[in-house]
Amino acid sequence: MKRIIALGMTILLIAALLVGCGGPEGKYVVKSIDGKSVEEALKSSADLSGMSVDDMLKQMGVDSAEEIVTLELKSDGTAVMEVKMFSTTKEGKWEKDGDKITITIDEQAAEFTLKGNELHSESGDQKYVFVKK
Repeated sequence: MKRIIALGMTILLIAALLVGCGGPEGKYVVKSIDGKSVEEALKSSADLSGMSVDDMLKQMGVDSAEEIVTLELKSDGTAVMEVKMFSTTKEGKWEKDGDKITITIDEQAAEFTLKGNELHSESGDQKYVFVKK
């Protein structure tokens, strides 16, 4: 009986690990910019423009600050980045090598590190974290 329970627990743990190890494909929203939460970064921009954060979000047509930048990695290797703050959508491609994800849009490549359900990027003094939705 103990062996059956141990086997059952092992199967459950393996199944949980496999579900958690899904590929990077999916839609991501921005979590932080330069070490600040996206809400903090947006508040700075709103203050400079003389608007409230809520008014700025309404103007961009989004419900939450995280949605101002979205990134979608599709299973066919295409990547779509939407920056609602600038009403821009760009399409490119992505590749995975271990925990590294390289996204190329408009011939400019950005490297991300996949950490669980987050993509981390550090380019010069700019740091971005995207979280899978």
